[in-house]
Amino acid sequence: MKYFDTYKEVKKLKPEGFRSKLRNYALNGLSIWDKFKGIELELNKPRVQFLYIHHVFKDEEIALERLLKKLSLNHEFLSYSESVTKIIEGKIDKPYVCISSDDGFKNNINAAEILNRYNAKACFFINPSIVGNTSFHEIEKHCKKRLNFPPVEFMSWSDIEKLQKMGHEIGSHTMEHINVAVTEKSIFIDDCNKTFEILTKQCGEAKHFAFPYGRFFHFNEIGREIVFNSGFISCATAERGCHINHDRLLLEEELFIRRDHVILDWNIDHIFHFLANNSKTANTSNNLFKTSTK
Repeated sequence: MKYFDTYKEVKKLKPEGFRSKLRNYALNGLSIWDKFKGIELELNKPRVQFLYIHHVFKDEEIALERLLKKLSLNHEFLSYSESVTKIIEGKIDKPYVCISSDDGFKNNINAAEILNRYNAKACFFINPSIVGNTSFHEIEKHCKKRLNFPPVEFMSWSDIEKLQKMGHEIGSHTMEHINVAVTEKSIFIDDCNKTFEILTKQCGEAKHFAFPYGRFFHFNEIGREIVFNSGFISCATAERGCHINHDRLLLEEELFIRRDHVILDWNIDHIFHFLANNSKTANTSNNLFKTSTK
């Protein structure tokens, strides 16, 4: 019984397939083109770019620092709550970036310490049912069933308290990392109410929600209503994109946050290709809930 503590170990379980190799070749070519034509114009456009990770294993810590350093050249770091406010109030006046993390792996503690070196305050979306669980069997089962991932340690409530003392925020990722789109309405109502209550009690507040798996088809209108009725003020996807100013003030329940997934093992030029493309294609019509899920 052993918890995985390096990404190198994880990668051995999932060897790179033909499609991944082809994708990397294509992104290598696009990254070369980016350097030739320059992407600074796109990176310098006023917008809010959300990035999210799941893990920062020991062998990924240097990559996180490298990413934050490069991001800081063109962006100002904002907290999650600050980012949501900027978008809703239409006060995006420069390029901003906001970091978040899903699932609550224990290695996020080290990530938070690295983030603090750059004054980057993140939001950590957690599943309360697994917080503080030390049973290897139960953790292994959760990781396999819910995350399609090998067993890793999860944070305790004292770890989460430490994150908050460092200035970071805590959000909901449902109780057990469920697929909202296929969950009965009554069950999801109980789930949202319970997670909101637990997070409010343990953390003092519960503002933000990110639904598991993150694609548009993993969520629906019923889920949106339940999330905001429970007391959360934002709802996030795992769909690529960024946010620019609307021509009016938004209601909190209208906003559908787009977040780009980042694995720190990826080529950093590939990551910035996506960020520049997000900026280039940014528009207000795909940042609202009803439009985004058509």
